[in-house]
Amino acid sequence: MKKFINNPLFSGSVVMVGGSLLVNVINYGYHLVMGRVMGPTDYGVLASIYSVLYMVSVVPISTSVSIVKFISSAESMEEKRVVYRELRKLIWRIAVIASVFMIIITPVLAKFLHIDDIFSVLLVAPILFMSLVTLVNQSAMQGLLKFMGMVGPNFVSAVIKFLVGFLLVMMGYSVGGAVMGVLVAVFLAYLLSERLAQDLKKNVKSAGRFELDKFIKFSIPVLVQALAFTSFFTIDVILVKHYFSSFDTGLYAALSTLGKIIYFAAQPVASVMFPVISGKKARGESFRHTFYMAFVLTFVISLGVVLIYYLFADLAIGILYGKHYLAVKAELVWMGVFVSLLTLNYLVVNFLLSIGRVKVVILPFVASLAQFVGIVVWHKSILGVIQVSIVTSISLMIFLFLYLGIMKYRLRK
Repeated sequence: MKKFINNPLFSGSVVMVGGSLLVNVINYGYHLVMGRVMGPTDYGVLASIYSVLYMVSVVPISTSVSIVKFISSAESMEEKRVVYRELRKLIWRIAVIASVFMIIITPVLAKFLHIDDIFSVLLVAPILFMSLVTLVNQSAMQGLLKFMGMVGPNFVSAVIKFLVGFLLVMMGYSVGGAVMGVLVAVFLAYLLSERLAQDLKKNVKSAGRFELDKFIKFSIPVLVQALAFTSFFTIDVILVKHYFSSFDTGLYAALSTLGKIIYFAAQPVASVMFPVISGKKARGESFRHTFYMAFVLTFVISLGVVLIYYLFADLAIGILYGKHYLAVKAELVWMGVFVSLLTLNYLVVNFLLSIGRVKVVILPFVASLAQFVGIVVWHKSILGVIQVSIVTSISLMIFLFLYLGIMKYRLRK
């Protein structure tokens, strides 16, 4: 029992799962409050902007996974500081380029989403910049297995986003006020991450350098993977906003938010698993048992939430979001099934990436394209959109397990 508790997967999961659950409870409360005070129409607009935020967060998410891998794989603390120093310089350059690009495409994006308030969409650019420069610190701390360095800034961001966003919305600034709250929140989260990462900023004795080509070579497939999974979570809301009314988008956004609870509740397990398995792989240690533990834990968490949605759909939607959203209560369990499948797929892909099987990213990328095409072709109803996502997720899981089976067979030969 003591050995199990001291296992870094378990202890790290306690911090990540506990901290992330607290953060996600706050985020969940944020969406509940915004959904109620703004109503389905304005909330639909806010949800579509959030989907854009999730989509552009592909860049920080992909670099985050790569930073965790290379920090955790470095042998000495001095080597870790060298890696951090070089990656920090690179990420700041990427942040500037990505933010400028976001500013350029803002008018086109606002037109596609039928959003008249261009300012709200424009704020995505500085939010993207601050998210990138914050995540380089958070990911480095995660790579050191200091998971409070990941959870702390997220907590500050969630609280400030809630308080400032709610205040501005109540003052009459509506969607623009809510998005401004996000910008203030990510800025304060960045300041905290800088403080927590002080130990990594100490001058190193050697003049060693980290070869960035290795980082870039690994980041490209991780970027593809992040693009694929982020697309699964966001392209549906974006396309619903394009094809459906803002009111219907608000209803779908409520379902999507409730579904994401499954992902955010179980995803910390994958976040902890990645550096643990990456480190074991680098040291030549066995890592199979760690993966099995992570998979079972993720499955149990996902199943538990789906059962709650199946038994208490009226409670989850009616009481939490309000009577205006009850029209989609029957679709809630379907959304739960979709997100559960996607969360398990995410875990498997991250396991394969942690042991260097980067070619696996082709599978989720193709699946995300299939989801996009499927929704474009079949979007007669909200349930139809969800069912397209379920079919693509099941297909992805089948191919991932085939990949695992083939890999296991080759290792035995």
